[in-house]
Amino acid sequence: MAATDIRSEAIWNILWDAMEGSSHDLAALKASARDDAHFIDDLGLDSLDLLEFYLRLDEAFELNLAADDYPALSSVQAIKACLESGVATT
Repeated sequence: MAATDIRSEAIWNILWDAMEGSSHDLAALKASARDDAHFIDDLGLDSLDLLEFYLRLDEAFELNLAADDYPALSSVQAIKACLESGVATT
C-alpha cells in the first residue's frame, strides 16, 4: 500500500472515530466514501460533525489549523493535498 493510501485511510479512520455516537448511519457513510466525496454535499455532514473531525485531524497530524482553513478541507482528497503541500503543518 502506498503512503498516500495509508494517509487516506488514516484520514477516513479519524472521520469515522469522530462520527461515533452521531445520528448518522456510519455504514451508509462508509459505503459512499470516496476520497473526492464532499463532506457536506455528498456525505451530509454538518458543521458540528466537521468541527469534531477537524479538531481530531489537527491533533493526529500535528497541524496548526485555523477556522479559516476549514472550508478548503472539504474532502479527503483536499486534506491529502493540504498535508502533502505542508501548508497547514506547524
